[in-house]
Order: sequence, then structure tokens, then C-alpha cells
Amino acid sequence: MSWKTHCVGRVMMSMPEDRKLTWSTDFDDAIVKRLPPMSEPAFWDGVELVRKRYLAQTHDDAPSRLAHFEKVGNNAVFVFHYDNEASFWGPVLERYVYLDRDHAYELRFGMIDTPNVAPTPELFKPYVARYTPILERIHPLQAGQFPSRDGLCVDGAVISGDTGRNARAALISELAHGTELVVAYNENNYKVLLTNSYEELKYEEDHAHALLDFDAPNGLKEYKVIRKRERSLSGIAGQEYLTRATRNDGHIVYSMQWAIKGQLDGGILKPAITVSLNTPQNPATANGKPYATLPPEAELIKLWDYALSTFKWRVGALPDGQQIQVVN
Repeated sequence: MSWKTHCVGRVMMSMPEDRKLTWSTDFDDAIVKRLPPMSEPAFWDGVELVRKRYLAQTHDDAPSRLAHFEKVGNNAVFVFHYDNEASFWGPVLERYVYLDRDHAYELRFGMIDTPNVAPTPELFKPYVARYTPILERIHPLQAGQFPSRDGLCVDGAVISGDTGRNARAALISELAHGTELVVAYNENNYKVLLTNSYEELKYEEDHAHALLDFDAPNGLKEYKVIRKRERSLSGIAGQEYLTRATRNDGHIVYSMQWAIKGQLDGGILKPAITVSLNTPQNPATANGKPYATLPPEAELIKLWDYALSTFKWRVGALPDGQQIQVVN
């Protein structure tokens, strides 16, 4: 298994190079997706298709479900649209930005909190002003390049400055069908339930003990905490646990986690950071496709320990030489 280092959030960790990798990213109040490589004309053709799609959809009290469409600068566009034909409440905001052939992004906000009134350009003006600045702070990274500046690493770019509340970057590696290794970095945690590893372990133990008395194939005949300890990675003091649950049908489930929980309203200095490795809860998918056979336990733990050994804080990740403040 060949490993390659990736920048995720403000930390670095290696992932198997020959396995499927998936990014999950939120920043500036939006779910963010990197678009496939495309030319600039193809980008604008795609944006026009989006505009025409909402323009063609009917609304009971407006010309269409396209509430507002506005180009920003020479490389971005805002699309506000209603998600049904009857309401003016809470239009969805989609932003599209083109940096170069390999770096174009969709930022999907969800619903804008506007009054239940007919759309006008003036109604959306404050939101265009509010959600424009970050588009100039998305700095593309070439393949294999690591940022030399502060900021939050996402898929193919680093975001400098304010990233908005609940900004998050997570990289998921499918080690085998159904088994995933994940590193997740969360900052500006605002009104989000945060738990540390030991609290997560307590929830898992309580659930497992209930299943020990459950006389069914997915009930448990054994549950064991293999490891529970304080563990520092790259000078960051966190909490680690490893568990093994053996079901009545013989299927074994492993759960491994190292984490710091961060702090509500902690900003960029008190992030939540999690590394986890989890195996499938069931022997097969809902459509009957078997999950991959697990290696022996010792090999699985060795793989976990190796992954954690590659974890490190990215030098220069915080502005002005600031230091992360660990909360557990």
C-alpha cells in the first residue's frame, strides 16, 4: 500500500495513494464541491444552463423560480432560486467560481433568510455583498503542492482569512469496500454539539451493552475496548480509543478514533480535529453486496498506528504565528 501526504484543513496526513479518496467540504456557510476540469467557456456554458433551468420552472406569483442572477467580477456568479413554485421564503443561493481549468467550485448555501416578499435585485444585494469576499480568497493549489501561507486546505485549494462559521474539511479514503479512514478538521464551531473521544466511546459502550442482550443476528456476543488512552500527535494532545464488537452472526466491527473536540465559538484557534477508521456494521450492503474481508486485527491496528504516525500540524497554517489551543 503506497501512501501520499495530503493537506486537510490545517493539518497534514498521509492516505493510501491507490485507494478512492473523497472530499467533504463546507466553508462560508456553504457546502462546497470542486467541479471537474473544464475550460472557461465550458464553465460559463454550464452556468447558463443552470440559469435557464430555473428560469424555465414556473412560480405561482413570479415569472419563474429564478429569483436573482448576478455575475460578480469576471469569474463568479450568484444564482438565487426558489425550491418550490409557491413560496418566496428562503431562496437557495448557489455560487459558482472559476479560477482555472482545474479549479472551479460550486458553493451551495441552502436557504437565504429573506422576508416572504417578491424578489427584487435590492432584496439580494446584501447577500451578494456578504458572500462575495471569500471568492477572492480561494487560492488554487497544483497537484502535490502544499500551501506556503496560512489558511484552510480543501480539495485543490487553500482558503485564507475568515472561512465562516462551521467551516470544515474532511478527506475520506476507502481502504476497502466498506472500510474508511477519515481525517476531519472543523473550525469556527458555532452552535454545534461537540464531543471528545471518551464521550463518543461512552455512547458506543452504552449502545453495545444494550445489544449484548439482544438475541438476533445483529446482536452482540462480545464487546471489547482494545485501547483507550491519551495520545499526542504532532504536539496536539488528543484522546484515542479502539473497540471490537463481535455480532451473534460472527461479523466483527472495529471502531477507531483519535480526536480533540474543539470549542463552541472557538474560532480558528480551537478547532475540532478527528481521525477515524471504521469497518462496516453489517457483512453486506442493503442490496446484498458483501463488504471486503478484513485483515487480521493486528494488521488493522498496525495500519491505524501508521496512519496516525503521519499526522502533523502544518507549519504556518495559522496567521501571524498563532498557536492552536487544544480543548478535550
